[in-house]
Amino acid sequence: MTTPRILLALPLLFGLAGMAGAQPQTTPAPAPASAGSIPTLEAVTVSGVQPGPGLWKVTRDGHTLLILGSLSPLPQNMTWKSDEIDDALAHSSELILPPKVEIKPNVGFFGKLALLPSLIGVRNAPDGATLKDTVPADVYARWLTVKARYIGDDRSVERYRPIFAVVELYKNAVKKTGLGKAGVITRTVVAIATKYNVKQTPVQYTLMVDDPRKAVKEFKRSTLDDLSCFTLSVDNIDAQLADMTRRGNAWATGDIAALRDDRTAKQRTACLDAVTDGGVAQRIGLTDIPKAVRTAWLAVVDTAMAHDTQAVAIVPIEDLLGDDGYLTALQAKGYKVEAPDDGD
Repeated sequence: MTTPRILLALPLLFGLAGMAGAQPQTTPAPAPASAGSIPTLEAVTVSGVQPGPGLWKVTRDGHTLLILGSLSPLPQNMTWKSDEIDDALAHSSELILPPKVEIKPNVGFFGKLALLPSLIGVRNAPDGATLKDTVPADVYARWLTVKARYIGDDRSVERYRPIFAVVELYKNAVKKTGLGKAGVITRTVVAIATKYNVKQTPVQYTLMVDDPRKAVKEFKRSTLDDLSCFTLSVDNIDAQLADMTRRGNAWATGDIAALRDDRTAKQRTACLDAVTDGGVAQRIGLTDIPKAVRTAWLAVVDTAMAHDTQAVAIVPIEDLLGDDGYLTALQAKGYKVEAPDDGD
């Protein structure tokens, strides 16, 4: 699993299209770990030139879509051998870019400026509470252990809501695993498409928030049912890091079977519920975003497949696979889907 993507929904929501970026945040450097305090992970990140995964082949009526499943983070010392995607783009007329979500306040420029002060402290727990106040003592003791290992002596995180503390924990922990390359796959593919003058088609879903100031104020006063997410994240951090490394290695070496083996469903569900079950998230439509984004992507694919002999798409691997994945949705629409490892 990547640094939990679903956890980023809250910062995205209450940052409201980057406005939170007007308040620069600095992350203190992690304190040096004592000898032997960082466990040896079972998986070792691969390095050197690696092939990456093969391409999924989607066909209908003589038209072909080749899909590259992307993953983040990836091994830092890995170089992706992109010959297959290079050849695919050399014979394609369109590149469908990864789906993006934008959450914007439905107010003018001055309304956005007026909203900025209300964003200060949005990550913090209500009423000045700290993690020690909001999580059980035994869980908090385990938190202090992993915090010392991966974050160091950063007191500001103690004032965060549990789910935001988890985001900070994973962000720092990933750096210690030999993982960390983000966005390199898309940048590489875009550069190749540009080289061949291939049309690049964005897929973007925009959620407009009618009363962002009210949403932020509601969120600051509200509580989140994020204890389960926090506890699972704290207790499983070392196993999760090993799993991230395993999946990074699997992507690098083209091991599709290992990429299908997702062991993080319970934790992801707990964190997703913490994000989407709150009244603020439900009121503004945050719970509808995954379905809306998939619908938007499928519409772009339908258009491309109607006029392109061959096109290429990039989709995060976790969105591609599974019962609710994009590949299943394509099959439901009558497309034939062939996996890279079909026939192996």
